[in-house]
Amino acid sequence: MVKLPHEALHHVFRKSPNLIAETIQRAYEVDFPEIVESELVDTDLTEIAPMVRRPDTVIKALTERGPQLLVVEAQTREAPSKIRSWAYYLSYLESKYEIPATLLVVTPSAATARWARGPLRLGPPGLPSLELSPFVVGPDNLPVITEIEQAVEGVDLAVLAALTNRFDPDIEKALELLAQAIDTIPPDQRAVWADLTEVGLEGCAQEFWRQIMQTMQYEFGSRLALESITKERARAVLKTLDMRAIPVSEGERVRIEGCTDLDMLEGWFTRAFEVERTEDLF
Repeated sequence: MVKLPHEALHHVFRKSPNLIAETIQRAYEVDFPEIVESELVDTDLTEIAPMVRRPDTVIKALTERGPQLLVVEAQTREAPSKIRSWAYYLSYLESKYEIPATLLVVTPSAATARWARGPLRLGPPGLPSLELSPFVVGPDNLPVITEIEQAVEGVDLAVLAALTNRFDPDIEKALELLAQAIDTIPPDQRAVWADLTEVGLEGCAQEFWRQIMQTMQYEFGSRLALESITKERARAVLKTLDMRAIPVSEGERVRIEGCTDLDMLEGWFTRAFEVERTEDLF
């Protein structure tokens, strides 16, 4: 099942799409174009045959050099099967929208980052037919922000850096600095970024962050981030049922839309491709 730390790692880009360009520029020192306008793209790439194909985040952006699709994948471990999925995402999206697509893989694991940088090849050994070259950001090329001025100037980047370094044993100092930076932005934005930080951390780092939030008397405690993620999953369940022409009663719709258990929603989404009645989801 998809877990909240995984979700937070790519949801930061939904809240701040131009962070994709800034992250690639910072990690790779390349002239990646700035984003002028952007919109989220439906991540359901499933075809009629019920094989689930869903990238984490897809953004359709107008950059300084023209339109582009930006695909963000959060990855926590080496998974060779992902190479096929990533190749499918890029080819499908480019075929559908007829504009270039860029893949950004984000990971909190240095080992996973080394693997994802590849080369990632498909085809017979020694005779590859296709090779992927994604941008990959991890703790080895996106260190935590250690200067308060930098954190205040780019809170979104500081949050992402904290999440990609969540296993760093010395992360507490960076989290203290991040909390100070978040406290300088408007209250509505403050809640979103503090929430995403909480759900994106794990173990001792997450507990330390919660202690900081209690000290600063924040009350939202990941509510906003969880609501955003679960609402998206609920929409995916309902859309799949609608695509298969399976009736959904008002009570069933309310139950799906009101669910806040991410694991349960993920299970419902998987079963939505198989059931003949909505009630069988439950």
